[in-house]
Amino acid sequence: MAAEKYPPCFKCDCSGDDCRRPGETVPYEWPELIGIEIMKAKVTIENTNPNVTAVPIVDSECIHTSQLCCNRVWLCPDKKGLVRLKPIVG
Repeated sequence: MAAEKYPPCFKCDCSGDDCRRPGETVPYEWPELIGIEIMKAKVTIENTNPNVTAVPIVDSECIHTSQLCCNRVWLCPDKKGLVRLKPIVG
């Protein structure tokens, strides 16, 4: 199976709600998704903020690039495939 392609990283120096521009109403943090199945969380995030791509992490250690990307949300799973950490932009 080919690896899923993601859009290039739009580098930024913020994360979560700190990335919100004045007047924006889309969410940048999703604490309510902790404990939700990863792919359901991905759909919710991308439907509520179409400017970002939610990226499921394959391993439960949530190893990913440390680069902050204003168009990505890393989804860290627990051993059951449920969201373990609060998903945030950056």
